[in-house]
Amino acid sequence: MKRADAGELQSDMYERTSAMCRLCAQLLAPLVVAPTLGLAQPGGPVIARDGASDYTLVRPGDSSPSQVYAAEELQRYVKEMTGAELPMVTDDQPLPAKAILLGVTRHTTAVLGEQPDMSKLGDDGFRLVTRPPHVCVIGSPVRGTLYGVHGLLETHGGCRWYAKHHSVIPKLDSWTLPQLDDTQVPAFAMREPFWWGMFDGDFAARCRSNGNRPDLKEKHGGKIRFGGGLFVHTFYPLMPPGEFFAEHPEFYSELNGKRTAERAQLCLTNPDVVRIMTERVLERIRKDPEAKLFSVSQNDWGGYCTCSKCRAIDEREGSLSGTLINFVNQVAEAVEKEFPDVWIETLAYQYTRHPPKTLKPRRNVVPRLCTIECDFSKPLDVSSYEQNRKFVEDIKGWSAITDKLYVWDYTTNFGHYLGPHPNFGALRGNAKFFRDNHVVGLFEQGAYQAPHAEFAELRAWVLAKLLWNPDQEVEPLYADFFNGYYGPAAKPIRAYFDELQALVMPADNVLRIWLPPTSPYYTDEFFDRAAKLWAEAEELVKGDPALSYNVRMSAMPVLYARLERWPKMAVRQEWRDGMLKPVGVAPEYAALAQELLARIAEGKVTHLCESSERHAAYLSMLHSRTDGLKPVTISGGGLTAGLIAESGGRVVTLAATDGTNLLCPEAGGIDFADAAAGVAGIETDPYSVKAEGATATLRREVRGRYRIARTVDATDAGLTVTTTLTSTRTEPQTVYPVVRAALALGKAAGVLQGGTDEWVPLPVAEDQTFAPFSLAKPQLRSRSLLVAQAGTDRAVRLTLPEGDLQRVWFLTDAEREFTRAFALLAPQELPAQGSLSFSLGVATAGRLSSLPAIEAIETHRFDRLVVEDCMIGLGRPGEWGEIVADPEADDGFAMKLFNTHYEWCANWRFDLTQFAPGAQYKVRMRIRVDKTDRDGNAFWAGVYDTVKKKGFGQLQPQTSQVKDGYQWYDVATWTPEAGQYLWVGPGVFSKDGGQSAINALYVDKFELTRVE
Repeated sequence: MKRADAGELQSDMYERTSAMCRLCAQLLAPLVVAPTLGLAQPGGPVIARDGASDYTLVRPGDSSPSQVYAAEELQRYVKEMTGAELPMVTDDQPLPAKAILLGVTRHTTAVLGEQPDMSKLGDDGFRLVTRPPHVCVIGSPVRGTLYGVHGLLETHGGCRWYAKHHSVIPKLDSWTLPQLDDTQVPAFAMREPFWWGMFDGDFAARCRSNGNRPDLKEKHGGKIRFGGGLFVHTFYPLMPPGEFFAEHPEFYSELNGKRTAERAQLCLTNPDVVRIMTERVLERIRKDPEAKLFSVSQNDWGGYCTCSKCRAIDEREGSLSGTLINFVNQVAEAVEKEFPDVWIETLAYQYTRHPPKTLKPRRNVVPRLCTIECDFSKPLDVSSYEQNRKFVEDIKGWSAITDKLYVWDYTTNFGHYLGPHPNFGALRGNAKFFRDNHVVGLFEQGAYQAPHAEFAELRAWVLAKLLWNPDQEVEPLYADFFNGYYGPAAKPIRAYFDELQALVMPADNVLRIWLPPTSPYYTDEFFDRAAKLWAEAEELVKGDPALSYNVRMSAMPVLYARLERWPKMAVRQEWRDGMLKPVGVAPEYAALAQELLARIAEGKVTHLCESSERHAAYLSMLHSRTDGLKPVTISGGGLTAGLIAESGGRVVTLAATDGTNLLCPEAGGIDFADAAAGVAGIETDPYSVKAEGATATLRREVRGRYRIARTVDATDAGLTVTTTLTSTRTEPQTVYPVVRAALALGKAAGVLQGGTDEWVPLPVAEDQTFAPFSLAKPQLRSRSLLVAQAGTDRAVRLTLPEGDLQRVWFLTDAEREFTRAFALLAPQELPAQGSLSFSLGVATAGRLSSLPAIEAIETHRFDRLVVEDCMIGLGRPGEWGEIVADPEADDGFAMKLFNTHYEWCANWRFDLTQFAPGAQYKVRMRIRVDKTDRDGNAFWAGVYDTVKKKGFGQLQPQTSQVKDGYQWYDVATWTPEAGQYLWVGPGVFSKDGGQSAINALYVDKFELTRVE
C-alpha cells in the first residue's frame, strides 16, 4: 500500500447536518449509477454576443460557499470566453428578464413548472435545464451546483481544464446554449484520482474529484474525508510498539511461537487491544467530528498474529480477514453509540483480501479492497492472470456481504514513475467493473509525490472523467486531451501512445506496478522509434512555450527508459580538477542523462519513483556519470577535508598545509559499512550534509533499520570521523560495523602498530595489481596504526574505533597506488530505539626518520587476483551465512554458509578494470566441506552473466567426491565481461522434506589466474 502523508489529509469542509444525511443516502442508494444524459436540442438561449449579455446570474440568498464560488466561476469564464460580464444577484430580487438560476432559488419551481426533485441528485449530481429565456443549473448546496456550472462550461462552452497548469478556454463571438434537460449523477460517491496535479483544490473541483487528499475548501463544497489523521495503516500509529511492547508484548503478533512487534501486526483477539484501540479511535473522532471516515487498518506488511485465538477465528472463517473484521466490528460498534454517522474504514489488503465465510462488516464498517497484486494490462475481469481471477472472486464475495465497499486501485508504476506503464487499456474497464460490483468509493493511486510522471496529466484527467461516468467511451477523451494539451504535436505523441499500449495487449503479457523498462515486451527498436516521434513532437511546438513545456515533460519517460536499458558500462570514478569525474561513460549515455537531469530540474520533479531514497540515489548516479561530484570542504587544525555527500557521505580528501591529499577518493576515502561480508565495496547512497567551519554532519536513513548520523571534525589532533547508528526498530538488531579508509600512499606500504617497532609489509607481487593482508585479533597489539610508504614519504596514523576488533584487513592496490584499511568489529546488538557510535581518527604523521624499506615494483601485471572471504558478498547475513574465525583458513577467517538453503548466496561482482582487457581467466575456489554421513550435493559454484542470462562452467560435486579440509576447486575458464559475477552456494537438496548432505560450507578465497 502506498502511504499518503497523514499531515496533508486535513482540510476544513462545509457540511451541514442535513448534508451529512444526504451523503449517507447517496452512498447507499441504488441511484448511484452511470449518469443519465438528456438530449440537447438546437435553438437555445444566446448567453452572450459581441462582448455583451442580457443575462443575470441568480443564486439563493442563503447560498453555501460552493454556490457563491459557482457563481464566481461562471461569471469569470463567461467573461473570459465572450468578454461579457454577467451581473450577479441573489433570489431576494425579482426574477430578471433573462436569468441563469444557480441551485434551487425561490424562482426555480416557477421557471421549471415543477418542484425540482433533489432526492435523485445527492450531494454531487446536477441537472441542466433550459426554459427559455431562462437557464437552470440545479444541484445541492454541497457540490452539485458547482459541478453543474463546470459541466455547463465544459460540455456546452468548450472550456477545458486539462491539468493544474494547463487550461484551454475558447474565445467566442457568441455563446448559444442548446435546449437542455440533462441530469448527471456520478457513478461513485467518493472519487479520488490520487495524482499530484489533482491535489490542487480548484483543479480537483473542476474535475469533480471529491476525495480525501485534494485541497478542497468550503468554497469547493469540501470533500469526503478521513479524519483524525487516520487514513491508512493505522495499527501502529494508534498503538505504537515503542509505547506498549516492552511491558505488553501480548498486544502484538505471535510469530513462530514468539511475540514480536517488528514488521508485525496487533493481536486482534486480545481484549485490551480492542479496548485501547476503541478509546483512541473515539478520542480522534471527538477532536474531528465532522469527518466521515476513520481508518482502523493493518500495517503495510505481513506479520499477522498466529496465536491460538486468532488462528481459530481465521480457520473458521477461511480467511485472515476473519480476525480483522471481528476486531473492527467491535471498535465500530462502540463508535456507533456515540457517532452513529461515522464510518470505520479497514483494508481488505494482501492477506486480508479474501472475505470471511460467516462474519459480515457492521453497517458502519467500510472494507477497502486493494488491487496491488493484479495485472493492469487489461481490465481486471478480462485478464487471465491468476491474481486477477482471485480478485474478481474476492470483490464479488465482499459485495455480497456489504453495501459500503471501497477500492484502492493502482494506476502507476511505483518503482518507475518516469517509466512507461501502458495500463490505459484497463482504466475504463476497471471503473465499470468496480461500479457493477457496487463499489461506492474509488481511490485511484498514482504518482502522488511530484508532477510529470509518465502521462500523469492524461491519466488524472481521464480517471476523473471515468469516475464520474465509466460508460463513456475513452477514445473521444483521448482525442480531446491530446489535441488540447499538446496542440500541433498531438499526432506523433498519439502514435507513440497507441504503440505503447499495444505492447501489453497479447494475452500472456502482464503489467505489474513495479516492472522496469527492461521488461521483455519492451525493445530497443520501440524506444528508437519513440525517440524520433518525441523529437518530431518537440519540433512541432518549439514556438509555443506552454505546449513545448508539456511535450518536453511528457517525453521524459523515453529518456528514462533508454538510460535504464543502456548496456552495462565499466564506469569508474577518477579524481580530476578537484572532483570525482566519470571514466568509461558512453557519450550518448551522458547526453541523455544530462537532458533528463535538466528536464527533471525544470519540471521540479522531486520523485521519479515512490522511494525518496532511490530517487536521490538515481540522481546522484546520473550526476556522477555526467558532470561529476564536487566535495564540500571543512578546515581546522591545519587540515582541509573534502566530503562527497551525494555518494556515500564519504571523506575523499584530507590535506595538511602542503596540499597533498592523503586519501584516495576513487577507492572510497573514509566511510563506514554495516556488512557481514563484501566489506570491500564503496558506499554510494546519498546523504544530506551540513558543513560549517571545521565540522560537517551527514545524515541518511536506512528504512526499517536505523538512522545514520556522521560527524566529521578537523582539529589540531587530526580528523575524527564518527558514525552513529540510531535504531528505528522496536526490537534489538545485529549490526556488523566496518570502518574503512583508503590511503593514497603509493604502490606498497607497511604498518607499524603503536608500542612496537616492527613494520609489517603490505607488498603487491609482480603478477598482481592488488593484494589483501589481515591482522587477526591475536596479532593486534594497539588501536594506533601507522601506515606509511618510503617511496612516497607519506605516512598516516589511524586510531581505530573502540570495541571488539576482530581483525584489521588491508588491500593494497599497486595499479592505483593506494592502501585501503578495514577495521572489522565483532557483530554488535543495536538496542531498540538505541544508538551505537564508531569513530576513526586520522592524522598526518609528518616526515618520519625511519620508514619501511618495502620494495615497490615498478610494473605489475593483471595475471592473478586473490579475492578474500570478506571481499565476497553475502546474501542475508546471519540467515544464510556469516564470516567466522577459522584457523584452517589461510588468513584465519572464512565465510561459513549454512545448510538450511542452497541459494547462490556468496558472490563477487567484479570490476573489469581489475582484469587485462579481453584476456581469459581461470577461476578456482578454496573451499572446505563439513560433511554429514549422508551422500548428496556438497556445493555448487560458477560464473553468471546477468546481461546474457547464462552461466559459465558450473561445478556441482557430490560429498563423496570431496576431501576433508580445504581444497582448491577449478570452476571455469572464461573471458570476464561487464555484468558478470562469481558465485557459490551450499549443496542442493529437496525442499520437500529433504536434508542437506553437509553441516556447513566454508569459503576461504577465490583465485583468478590469467590464461596465456
